[in-house]
Amino acid sequence: YSIPGKTAVRCSSGHLFMTTWIEGASVLAIRLGPLSRYQRCPVGRHWAVVRPVKETELTDEERGRLADGTSV
Repeated sequence: YSIPGKTAVRCSSGHLFMTTWIEGASVLAIRLGPLSRYQRCPVGRHWAVVRPVKETELTDEERGRLADGTSV
């Protein structure tokens, strides 16, 4: 995980996007524990539980899209 800072997260519906993740704090989300939050998913335009994704779990395509600023 790249915590703190911009972190790749996946929502409970499977959408992948970048969000700012700071341990112990949240402005636009409700913390549910150290590695889960309830926040708005910009991809599916819904509220969902999100969790950080390890860099090793991402495919090359997903890494490329996130680097380009494209949510998956």
